[in-house]
Amino acid sequence: MGSGGALIGRCPMPWGRVWLALSLAAGIGLGVASEDALAAEGDGDEPPTVSWSVAPASAHGPDGRRWVELELAPGEEATEHMAVTNLSKVEAQFTLTAADGYFTPAGRFNMRSETEESTEAGTWIEIGDSVTVAPGKTTVVPFTVKVPRNAEPGDHAAGVAAAVRSGQAAGPDGAGLGVTSRFGFRVMTRVLGELAPALEIGDVKTSYDIAWNPVRPGRLMIGFELANTGNTRLTVSGFVSAGGREVAYPQASELAIELLPGESRRIETVLTRVWPAFRIEVTISADPVVLTIDDSPAVSLAPVTTTAGVWALPWPQLICLAGLVLIAGAIWSGRSRSKRRLAARFAEVRAEARAAGLAEGLAGVTPRTDPARRPKHARIGSEPDGAGHPDEDEDAEEGTDHVGEE
Repeated sequence: MGSGGALIGRCPMPWGRVWLALSLAAGIGLGVASEDALAAEGDGDEPPTVSWSVAPASAHGPDGRRWVELELAPGEEATEHMAVTNLSKVEAQFTLTAADGYFTPAGRFNMRSETEESTEAGTWIEIGDSVTVAPGKTTVVPFTVKVPRNAEPGDHAAGVAAAVRSGQAAGPDGAGLGVTSRFGFRVMTRVLGELAPALEIGDVKTSYDIAWNPVRPGRLMIGFELANTGNTRLTVSGFVSAGGREVAYPQASELAIELLPGESRRIETVLTRVWPAFRIEVTISADPVVLTIDDSPAVSLAPVTTTAGVWALPWPQLICLAGLVLIAGAIWSGRSRSKRRLAARFAEVRAEARAAGLAEGLAGVTPRTDPARRPKHARIGSEPDGAGHPDEDEDAEEGTDHVGEE
């Protein structure tokens, strides 16, 4: 059961066209199809298809509303109307039901099935059991909403619907399976009293998906739960941000997030192009709005914010960095070894050159004799002018003598 206004249903009575009813129930706003056991009667002839629509109405017919909204005090009651239009060419009988309402995880409004017991606003509605509508005609069915005296203030959801059942005999005992196709609309009742809207964000779960290509960022997945902990109906929107990225929810292509009191909704978001930064802080913000019954402006509440963290270790970048360090270390080590080998070779060359030079120097040096044995004329030295040396005088004299003798 969704949020549409006037709805059209088609129900082929035999089992052979059950899937058409199921398809319509799944695809049209408030349609609900449920399987249950029933006693099949008749000879199996195929009855004609039944099509119908359901809409809120005044006592005179459909009034253009999408659903019914009431504002009542505890113990108060109000009468509303439902218009059932038979669009088929045969007379049809419709079963009328009322049940508690709720929003599905996909965001569509629905009402409890016949097999589920209503305990809340669905029990406040009194409506007839069935209505028979001539082909091509509309019948307005009244129903009454009676609020218990002990009802809690706030918003309470229910739904009313018109249903057609179809079945097929399955055996000699006449028992078989059938399908109930329901189409209707929501009935929202706000019980007067102290309103206390509230929203909480909880059960935050985060995970990071690494891109092993070191030049590409990864993805950050964030899941969290929005819980309506107050007593009024809320619509919620917000954003999730992390690592310099931000994403809004709900997306433009998604239904609005509407929560009844006590309901919660799981939200899953993905942030792309988030670089790993060891520890990433995630911020979740929600902007709740209180929906009003009449046409007065909606009431905004203070935004609700929570934070969480997720580990995002940059393993690809660290591995690349480690590889670069190893390469740089290998290059440095190789250069160091080359320098040491070159220095050692230079040292060898210098040692060899030093050894060769010393050998040449030794080969060109005349051995020195004892000064006592050196001839006097071989002595090297001079005295100051005008001074004589005894040895030199003797030599001179001896030389003179030699000259005289000659």
